[in-house]
Amino acid sequence: MAPRDSITSDHVVELRKLLKDTDAQLVTEEDEEAYTMSIRRWSRAAEKPAGACLIPKSVEAISIALKYASEHNLDIAVKGGGHSTAGASSTDGGLLIDLNTHLRTTLVDVKKKTISVGGGATWGDVDSALAPHGLATVGGTVADTGVGGLTLGGGFGWLTVKYGLVDDNLLECTVALADGRVVKASKTEYEDLFWALRGAGQNFGVAVEFVYQAYEQGEVWAGFMIFPPVPELITGVVEASNKIFSPGPDGKSQASGRGSSGLGFVKPPDAGFQTMFFAAVVFIGPEDEGKALFKDILDLKPVASTMAMVTYENANKLLAPPIGARASLKGSSFELPIRAEFVLSVLDAYTKFTDEVEDAKGSQIMWELLDPTKIIEVPNTAMAFANRGRHFNSAIAPIWWDEKNDAACRQWSRDVAKLFKAELERGGAETGQSEDGWIGKRGEHGATMVYGNYDQYEERSKDVFGANYERLQELKAKFDPRNMFNKLFAITPQADSP
Repeated sequence: MAPRDSITSDHVVELRKLLKDTDAQLVTEEDEEAYTMSIRRWSRAAEKPAGACLIPKSVEAISIALKYASEHNLDIAVKGGGHSTAGASSTDGGLLIDLNTHLRTTLVDVKKKTISVGGGATWGDVDSALAPHGLATVGGTVADTGVGGLTLGGGFGWLTVKYGLVDDNLLECTVALADGRVVKASKTEYEDLFWALRGAGQNFGVAVEFVYQAYEQGEVWAGFMIFPPVPELITGVVEASNKIFSPGPDGKSQASGRGSSGLGFVKPPDAGFQTMFFAAVVFIGPEDEGKALFKDILDLKPVASTMAMVTYENANKLLAPPIGARASLKGSSFELPIRAEFVLSVLDAYTKFTDEVEDAKGSQIMWELLDPTKIIEVPNTAMAFANRGRHFNSAIAPIWWDEKNDAACRQWSRDVAKLFKAELERGGAETGQSEDGWIGKRGEHGATMVYGNYDQYEERSKDVFGANYERLQELKAKFDPRNMFNKLFAITPQADSP
């Protein structure tokens, strides 16, 4: 595919004429305030200078802009929540479609227990709309993450243990396609597009509205338990977590349908920016049952604890990295049991780097733990998302402020990811599982073991989508044959597709 072009001043004049009967704004650097807000991202390291920013209030304006961009071979990017650390929602000189400014409405149908959400909304918008009705849906674990990016890439959340992935709870999606058509995709309409949207959606259009299934949801027992990085305590927390989340004879863990946790390293300001080990817990049930499940960790006597009964809306604000820093995200996978020796080796890598690069002391590493029973009930071929199995995600998140540290921080996350990869290979050898040289082909039931919403460095599209890639190529040729949507894990349209 030929490279896309930047938008010129002549393009801006022409496109403004086409948009004159809509309420949309088309802004450039000359419109300083609106332009600056449109190119602003959660991570400053992901910001790029768009040639022009479309700020629509309706899908009509998006349709007009897409048709024009297609005819003139313009580079485009779509901003939902603006949370992508890979720059996937940004364009250098092209046309940016900013959904976040106006298209973030929510509409709750209490009777059907569903919620319709604008493509520019965040999970915080969703949580606050559902909470007054005693409802919740599966959403991201960080409230300021956009609904679009998370959903189109699969979507894990605190309620996944009970209801599956975000994509398992997506009922319908309204999409503006590359040719300007606007369609609704669901299990009964545009079924093939709906299949592709759930896991590879960023490759197929501009998702302007999502409809999700919601559920009755009361308070949850949630918070942090903080420990000093003492080997004995780390070992105790790791062993307790293995016990809680490892499957029993029936394939389910003690936490099945009830609890999730994240173990990791952080340098909290309240601890004088000293390295600490934490367990972040969300238990979907009463406090006494939560305390019973996580008793072995509580018995290790954390030096600080925020565990309490809170609303689900507040639980979804537990993991809230600072807005406005420079940040990146590298993912990897791991299996149970976690070896304490491995965690201690990651501690060494974390402490060494954050001590040497003080600007990056806000960086975090986390092992995400849950019971995957609900996830693996759905086959990896049921939708484009192909990462279902008895493995777990890890998140390596360098956070820094000075641009001069960009390369060092990103390289550190690669180095830590190599530690996780080596640990996976070690486990595979010990358990007799085959290893063909690439982690993306190793998982149970064909799982890729690459989570695209985290892994956004050098990972290959074929490894993210696994056995689903060829079908995605066919659908790409059908819905986006010129590959307009190519910012993240681009899919090459199949040349001989009908």
